Amino acid sequence: MMLPLLIALLMASKGQAKDQQESVLCGHRPAFPNSSWLPLRELLEVQHGEFPWQVSIQMLGKHLCGGSIIHRWWVLTAAHCFPRTLLELVAVNVTVVMGIKTFSDTNLERKQVQKIIAHRDYKPPDLDSDLCLLLLATPIQFNKDKMPICLPQRENSWDRCWMSEWAYTHGHGSAKGSNMHLKKLRVVQISWRTCAKRVTQLSRNMLCAWKEVGTNGKCQGDSGAPMVCANWETRRLFQVGVFSWGITSGSRGRPGIFVSVAQFIPWILEETQREGRALALSKASKSLLAGSPRYHPILLSMGSQILLAAIFSDDKSNC
Repeated sequence: MMLPLLIALLMASKGQAKDQQESVLCGHRPAFPNSSWLPLRELLEVQHGEFPWQVSIQMLGKHLCGGSIIHRWWVLTAAHCFPRTLLELVAVNVTVVMGIKTFSDTNLERKQVQKIIAHRDYKPPDLDSDLCLLLLATPIQFNKDKMPICLPQRENSWDRCWMSEWAYTHGHGSAKGSNMHLKKLRVVQISWRTCAKRVTQLSRNMLCAWKEVGTNGKCQGDSGAPMVCANWETRRLFQVGVFSWGITSGSRGRPGIFVSVAQFIPWILEETQREGRALALSKASKSLLAGSPRYHPILLSMGSQILLAAIFSDDKSNC
């Protein structure tokens, strides 16, 4: 009689642990001050816990690409990080580092990648559908340093956006790449039409962004790096884009090109379910469908013209 009861208790505890994992708030930053919303005057340097979904994807222990935690089993990144001919061979050598803002952080955690899933329509050198899912060998235990980012179900209007990426730290006596740190740049999305005038071969699966007027910082363009945006209604952060390419990416007048995450939600849901590790969109993501205000196309066009005027009038710095 005791054995069936013990099995039932173990199953219940396992189910409860799973429920706790699935109920974690995406797009939430428990370690970051003013986490309930965003400070009006933020610091230029990345703060501890500011981007708890950010990961470094590494090959043989060296940084390869940026990425983001979207589920306890899944990381989202760019497909061009992994040449298609090597996909089956490289997985064993690929790991994901998380829970840190510098590679020297003692909280560093490394996860082995079990499977690399590039989008079926990604066909280099064309960078359309430049999206990739990494299935981890073991699940992430969420805490204040490791949290999933929310995914939007459709294109939306956003209150504030950032691109965060890994950059080399050049210190005395440190080897290149031995210590990298997380940096951020405030960016603003520009209309597809405005971007298409500057960028050839821009597909409808892509979106463009560059440095927001009046902000500081530079970026190199870390492949797979997330572009995250805030939504005032939900007070959560959503991953709007995955960095794909760009020359001096995001500098004013030279947009960075991102894969539009909202366009690939059906594919993400399909692939995660196929692997038996299904991703379920949060209630916050679904609430965006209900009635979040969207800018009228004419107003978007006017806003882009005003932004362009500001860009060429007073700024000479790069991203």
